[in-house]
Amino acid sequence: MRARRALLGIGAAVAVTFTLTACTGSAAPNDGAAPSEPASASGPMTCETILRPSFAEQLAELGWSAQQSPFRIGEHELAEGIQCVWGDAEHATDVAQMYGWAPVSPEQTAELQQYLEDNGWLREEDGDVVYLTEDPDVVGYLEEGEYGMTYQFASGWVALADTKESLDLITWRG
Repeated sequence: MRARRALLGIGAAVAVTFTLTACTGSAAPNDGAAPSEPASASGPMTCETILRPSFAEQLAELGWSAQQSPFRIGEHELAEGIQCVWGDAEHATDVAQMYGWAPVSPEQTAELQQYLEDNGWLREEDGDVVYLTEDPDVVGYLEEGEYGMTYQFASGWVALADTKESLDLITWRG
């Protein structure tokens, strides 16, 4: 539990940095809509390219690197997606952050959302965007009103972050 709180503390510090960056107008928030210029035009999807460039740079400056794997939701693998665990591999700490993105069809979206709900994840809708987050009563490390690991579904894609607020750091839209 201490490690998760440390992770959330780092996430909060990064969120403050992100908020300050966002206030300068250098980056637009992730509102679930695709940006006018798709990120894929600049190259392949990697752990660095799915995140805001300034945030990926901050992680690198901390000495963190990413371990890349296929995007997974339980036993469901979305091979065209990417899931990244960022951390300090050199010093082998248990503090890490997770981000991911994958394209999904409407059929996959319905199946994956139902799978998560059947496994106790809580559903929230915001316009055309659906969030499924782990139940704070089940995971036990969240304070009231906090969100833990969350999937964000929009038209044609799903994103993952270890907190709902951290979904704003994912910019890839394929």
